[in-house]
Amino acid sequence: MQNNNSETNQLLPGEPLRIGVDLIADKKSGALIVIGSSTKLDKISSGGIDLINCEYSPEMLSELAKMDGAIIVDRLVTKILKANVHLNPSDSLNTTQTGTRHRTAERTAEETNLTVITVSEESSIVKVFTNLDTTELEEPSVILGRVNESLQSVDRMRRRFDEAVTELGELEIENSLSNQQVLEVIQRGELLTRLSKQVRSEALRLGGEAGLVLIQIDSLESGVKNTLNLVLKDHLLSKKYRNISKAGDEISSQSYEELNNIDHLGSVLGKLPLDDLSISKGYRVLARLPNLPENLHDSIVQKFKTLPKLLTASPDKLYEIEGIGRGRAQQLRDYFDTLLKNIGFSYINGH
Repeated sequence: MQNNNSETNQLLPGEPLRIGVDLIADKKSGALIVIGSSTKLDKISSGGIDLINCEYSPEMLSELAKMDGAIIVDRLVTKILKANVHLNPSDSLNTTQTGTRHRTAERTAEETNLTVITVSEESSIVKVFTNLDTTELEEPSVILGRVNESLQSVDRMRRRFDEAVTELGELEIENSLSNQQVLEVIQRGELLTRLSKQVRSEALRLGGEAGLVLIQIDSLESGVKNTLNLVLKDHLLSKKYRNISKAGDEISSQSYEELNNIDHLGSVLGKLPLDDLSISKGYRVLARLPNLPENLHDSIVQKFKTLPKLLTASPDKLYEIEGIGRGRAQQLRDYFDTLLKNIGFSYINGH
């Protein structure tokens, strides 16, 4: 639906209007409901019952649907304004619908620019007509089934991303990381972000039932953006991308086809040839050390330039950096020793 967001939200599962529409569908009553009023609507309306101070409720909507004509509710769906109204939109307006109720609804939506809802008496199908679009409402169980399938795809992509990041971390310390392996991390992270966004948008159609799904998406997305930003800081050419947000915008602007083409992505990000060595600056390694103030990261990277030089720095050299005392210099050295030991290297006398 491409109409007013508030009207779209009123048809989410659990909302009063949706509950009323579902009650009508369950009772096989059939209905034609107009949201809002206007002079254009008045011109094509005849007959009907004016309802004075009639508060909206799903049950009242369902009862009034037993009459043949249209029901008109206010734009905020707080009042039911009229019932049993006969609508006479122009016959000259094109319609793709079959059946009198649906043709009337489509033409009314186009002529008045109001949202019109129909409930089919025979099939209980609910359709929403706006001036721009026609949408068939889906049952929450159908949406949830589709969302759960998509969540599995997000979960698989998250595992692939984590695997690539783990490999990247090991190869960075070994100083044997290729441009292609950096690009694969960026590619998987961006695909994960896009897929999560799509699933989140779909889950929001569940209304109040979306809570658990959104928590799962948040969990699957957790830390991805931060990791990507650090990888970009570590491995993109500083001359081309001084600002990480600029690099992120460039990546997000790529089509799926371009994103899936590693050679193209390498060309865009200045990471060709693919088998060339990509040397980390050390930002991500520093970010993984607890209690190291972020303002020191730039100072450390500026002094040592590359991760290999940083990993073999002596405590005395680390102490030379403003803001790093003897204790922190030794803490950094011990941290680097642990990283090197885990990979299979050992630090002896500073090299």
